[in-house]
Amino acid sequence: MKPVAYLCFFALGLLQAEAQKPSKKGALPPPPAAGIKTPGIQIPFANLKSEAEIPVSGAPNAMFFADMAFLPNGPENGITRLDTKANKLNDPWTGLKAPCGGLANAFRSHWVPNCGEQTLVRLDPRSGKVTATIATGTGTAKRAVAANPDSVWLLSDDKTTLSRIDPEQNAIVSELRLPSNCTTLQFAEAALWVTCPAEGRVLRIDPKTNLVTQRIEVVEPVAQAFGEGTLWVLSRKEGKVVRIDPKTNKVSATIETGIPNADGSIAFGEGSIWVSAPGFPITRINPTTDKVIQQFAGLGHGDLYTGATAVWLFDQNKKTLKRFDPKRIAATLPE
Repeated sequence: MKPVAYLCFFALGLLQAEAQKPSKKGALPPPPAAGIKTPGIQIPFANLKSEAEIPVSGAPNAMFFADMAFLPNGPENGITRLDTKANKLNDPWTGLKAPCGGLANAFRSHWVPNCGEQTLVRLDPRSGKVTATIATGTGTAKRAVAANPDSVWLLSDDKTTLSRIDPEQNAIVSELRLPSNCTTLQFAEAALWVTCPAEGRVLRIDPKTNLVTQRIEVVEPVAQAFGEGTLWVLSRKEGKVVRIDPKTNKVSATIETGIPNADGSIAFGEGSIWVSAPGFPITRINPTTDKVIQQFAGLGHGDLYTGATAVWLFDQNKKTLKRFDPKRIAATLPE
């Protein structure tokens, strides 16, 4: 290689190193081309103060709110329990093997996929004791379990098979084959909704007939949330939030977040849609205007949840669950 080439590589390395230096507040700046560029929207994440930061070992994969918060935690082989009033962890429920794919609360029970044994377990919601174990199989879907008024539903492998479980029999009573590698499942507006990124579709399933009734085109849909009569879907490739009207089964709005390849999470609550993606731990969207109204830039993205009048963010790198007051978020202004 010629000497000039060495000099070019050396100079490039210096530029990259300079670009990666942390800011004074410890957060790396987002890429210049990323995020919403409208003045007054982007805010350094370091400026946002949390109400609590709770160390949580392992890797919780969901957060369900009742009298306390329940977090299925695969590496810990149990359910992490959080007192949301005191912001303190209670004794965990143990005895599971790599719980995965979320948690559904229905029929006076918690239902949790148990990846270590390829089963769906039914837990007593007070004691955490296993009351039934169903040989369903499990997959890698992040939100794999949901319930409607008469059944529990599970994405039970990566092919993808949707299994219907009768809570009276604690047994699978029917199965439906979907496109492979679907990622999330939820029940809303009398239907089951499944995101299938490889297929580029959001599927609507009628639980009365066990049939797919609608296939709605969305580029790489990876996560979903429901609120204000609307299905909100995060498109990974385009970094957009897609609004789907369940009455028409059509996309009614597409909201730019400015984060392409946004492999993140989405939640609805406290009057807003919330998105977390690399480089932007919290993006807040107004469901009335379909516009991003705040976007916090920096390190610390992760799984995002709403409940107990708060926004919760689990930072996987720091193993910390952060609690944010929505009013404090709204009051945090750009520098």
